Amino acid sequence: MRSGRHGAARPPVGVLIQQDRVDFALFALIIVVALVSMVLTGPGSAVFWLAFVPIIATGVLAFRRMEHLSRLELRDSELL
Repeated sequence: MRSGRHGAARPPVGVLIQQDRVDFALFALIIVVALVSMVLTGPGSAVFWLAFVPIIATGVLAFRRMEHLSRLELRDSELL
């Protein structure tokens, strides 16, 4: 329990995504474009392997955005 949240529960992921739909829609678009390029080029192409970079980066950015929104939500609930 070293999270520093003092027992506060995190908001559900769906609530966090609803708060910032545009960012998460852009993250989904980046992943879809990377996957389409992977499907169209095949594993023999350098584009296929380079498409992993935006997929991984987008996953990390989405996770960090959810953590940030979660902290903001918890901070707002503590102020009440």
